[in-house]
Amino acid sequence: MFAMKNTFSVIVSIFLFAAAGISAAETTTFTTTDDTRRVPVPPHDYSQDPLLVLQGGTLIDGTGSQPITDAVVVLRGDRISYAGGSTEFDLTAMDGQVIDTSGLYIVPGLIDLHVHFTQQRGMDFSRYRNSDAAAAIRGVLLLGQLADAGVTTVRDVGTANDVALRLKEAVERRMVDGPRVLWSGKLIAARGGHADEITSTATGRAKSLATSSRTRVATGPWDWRLAVREQIRMHADWIKLTSPYTREEVAAAVDEAHMQGIPVTVDSFGKYTEWASDAGIDSIEHPLNMNEQIIAAMARNGTDFVPTLTAFYNVEKTGYPSAGIPSGGFFFTFARRFPVSHQQHLEMVGLAHKAGIRIGVGSDIPFENDVRYPQDYYVELGLLKDAGLSDEDVFASATRVGAEILKMEDKLGTLEAGKLADILVVGRNPLEDIQNLQDVKLVIADGRVIRNFVNGKEGNN
Repeated sequence: MFAMKNTFSVIVSIFLFAAAGISAAETTTFTTTDDTRRVPVPPHDYSQDPLLVLQGGTLIDGTGSQPITDAVVVLRGDRISYAGGSTEFDLTAMDGQVIDTSGLYIVPGLIDLHVHFTQQRGMDFSRYRNSDAAAAIRGVLLLGQLADAGVTTVRDVGTANDVALRLKEAVERRMVDGPRVLWSGKLIAARGGHADEITSTATGRAKSLATSSRTRVATGPWDWRLAVREQIRMHADWIKLTSPYTREEVAAAVDEAHMQGIPVTVDSFGKYTEWASDAGIDSIEHPLNMNEQIIAAMARNGTDFVPTLTAFYNVEKTGYPSAGIPSGGFFFTFARRFPVSHQQHLEMVGLAHKAGIRIGVGSDIPFENDVRYPQDYYVELGLLKDAGLSDEDVFASATRVGAEILKMEDKLGTLEAGKLADILVVGRNPLEDIQNLQDVKLVIADGRVIRNFVNGKEGNN
């Protein structure tokens, strides 16, 4: 299982125990959950787990090493036990399922760092009253669409109540097929800020005066701390903030989360982005109202960046017709009271890349995602390339760099012994053209085949 089982031993960092005052000499090695919470769990005996072997393909392990032809990747349960050349491994001693991947490319599973499982979906969504139950059903459908794209890890950055947590648990318990889920609890926002507006973003429609079930409104530094504690209490893997806020509020929230070993990201714009970066926030979502000064601050502070270019590209170029949203930008919304410029967004991402800022892949499709996924994930990859990243850079952003941004590089992002068995097999080389990732042949999540198109149509595991 994802979060409930992890026999990959880790050295618990000083960072996680700073709040408790535990010294380096007192840290110990033990088994933890496969998420950012790193909660201790009993060790798992892998000796009885099934064996799965991928044989004959070209291995691109995501580390930056040269591809290995005629490779072998061996999985024992949810772990990779070997990934390398066939001449260095004795297959005759193996007793398990073998999948012939000759002529194919074996790469790490892809990562989407920005989804919302509880977004409205469907071309006729306005006909139906929403609820947590409806959102959970839509979330299961989205899990399947992401799996179709070869995505094996997703981060939900704002959900209604505990819907995303229950989706995470459903995947862990193997009740549904899909990528592993990390979730951020509720959006923490100022009264009247983004996520607490009473006018719907983009549509201009009036919303309820009641606070959304997706939002925790906080006022003042101590309340922002309390809001963070409430999300951690609900087992959040990440904390998600939204602007506006004061310098003191964002600093308090980041400090509280980091004291408990939980990373933080933010949906912000303009000066709020700079304040969040200076406060030590882990990543910034969106390139909204950015400039060179903000990029310099992010580079100086080591702040990661998830641009979600597609979300704003769609708004500017096509709008979302089924939701009644015209093209051109966001209208009638106070939190987005600045022009949306795709060209400027590309320029900011290009500057960030040149400045050495880590850039991850996030889709953040707010409407029509029942028809836009999985294709818009690949659109995002193409837009990152338009911003100046190479095919190799974008491939890294979708795999290794994504894992680094998640603070899970010890478990995800590359195909190496000891790491979680999240694997994508495609028909063409993605280092030659990143869009070759669309040629999905096999998807393995947590050591289990969840999509198999090796013979041209989906087959049994």
